[in-house]
Amino acid sequence: MDAQTILNARTDLLWIVERWPRLQARLEGGGGNALTGMPSGSNEAPLPIDVAVSDLMREIEDQARFYAAVLLDEVPPEHGCDGRCVKTWLATATEATKADQPVPDAPSSWDCPDRRDPITTSTMPALLGQVAERYGHFTQDEREALDFCDEAHDFRERVRKTLERPAPPTYVGPCRARGADGAGCSGELYVREGRERGTCRECGTEFTRDEQLTYVRDALEERLMTPTEIVRALKIVGHEVKPGTVFKWVQREKLEEVVDGLYRLTDALDLAERYGRKQKAA
Repeated sequence: MDAQTILNARTDLLWIVERWPRLQARLEGGGGNALTGMPSGSNEAPLPIDVAVSDLMREIEDQARFYAAVLLDEVPPEHGCDGRCVKTWLATATEATKADQPVPDAPSSWDCPDRRDPITTSTMPALLGQVAERYGHFTQDEREALDFCDEAHDFRERVRKTLERPAPPTYVGPCRARGADGAGCSGELYVREGRERGTCRECGTEFTRDEQLTYVRDALEERLMTPTEIVRALKIVGHEVKPGTVFKWVQREKLEEVVDGLYRLTDALDLAERYGRKQKAA
C-alpha cells in the first residue's frame, strides 16, 4: 500500500476528532416532547437522542478502544523522565562496581517512574487522536493496513454525511392559538435551524421564536417537574443546562423537592440564570 493512502487514514481519523463536538451536538433528537401539564398532540414519548448519531459515535469509539488496547498490549512504553532514571542507575552501578557488589539490572521503560504509555487517555475524542498518531503500528502488514485505511475512510464519510444532513427542527412548545369556541389548538411548534419564525402545522397560526419562548416560560413557571423534565423545559426557554448539572442541584439541595420527586421550575430557572452568568464570566 502506498504511503499517501496510509497518511490519508491518519488524516481521516484526525478529521473525525476535530468534528467530534459537532457530532455530540447532533445527538439530541428533534422530536417534540410535551412537558408536564402542557398539551400534546401525541401520546408517543420522543427519543431523547438521535439514535443514528449515537450508534455511529459508539461504533467509532468501540473501534478506537480496540486499537488502543492493541497499542497498550503490543507497544512498549517510553521513558518520560528525560533519562533521569538511567543516569541514576549508572551512578548506582558505578558505586556497586567500585565496592565489588552486584550491579542492579538497568531500568527498562516499564520501570521508569515517569513512563509514557502509547495511550494516555480513555476519553473520546482524544483517544481516537492518539490512535491516529500511532497509525504506523497498524499499517506494517498489507492486509491490516488495508483494513485500517478502509475503516478510517468509511468512518469519515459516514460522519461527513451525518453532519451535512439538515439539523432537526427545534421544539418550542405547544401552540397557544385558540378557536372561536375557546378551544386550544393541539398543534406543537417547531423552528428550523437559523430561523426565527414558524407556522403551526395544525391551525396555520404564525409565531416567532421569542414570542413562543415567552409564552412557554410564563405557562411553565409554576409547574412541578422531574429533573429530566426540567432539563427539557430549560432548553425550550433558552437555557442549555446539562442533565448532570440539574441533578447536582438536587443532590446539593439547591433545587428543593416540593413533593414526591417533583421540583418547581421557577427555582430551576433562577439557578439556570445564575449558572449562565457564571459561565459567561469564567
